[in-house]
Amino acid sequence: MEYRLEIHRPGSCDDRECLKIFTSAAPFLPLRIGDLLNASAWDGDASGWKLLRVLNVEHVISEKPSAGIDPSGRIIHRALIYTEKVADNAQTRNRPQAAS
Repeated sequence: MEYRLEIHRPGSCDDRECLKIFTSAAPFLPLRIGDLLNASAWDGDASGWKLLRVLNVEHVISEKPSAGIDPSGRIIHRALIYTEKVADNAQTRNRPQAAS
């Protein structure tokens, strides 16, 4: 199984506009609505987005097309993370989020 965490730009749901894609052979810890993502360490297009809040999480589970030997398996679990930009300050970080 292959796991992908795809972080989308604020206001976008287009696969071509991901800020960052992480791939792993092990599952990622779950992200929930309201969680904050600090993008300051991400390279490239994410440099303008320092702090993001998770608006929604969508899961896509699919099979890879057959193409030879693949040690990761044939199943891909994609977690699509939709975000909004938030102010990078203590007030944002210290405000408790309502349970969803």
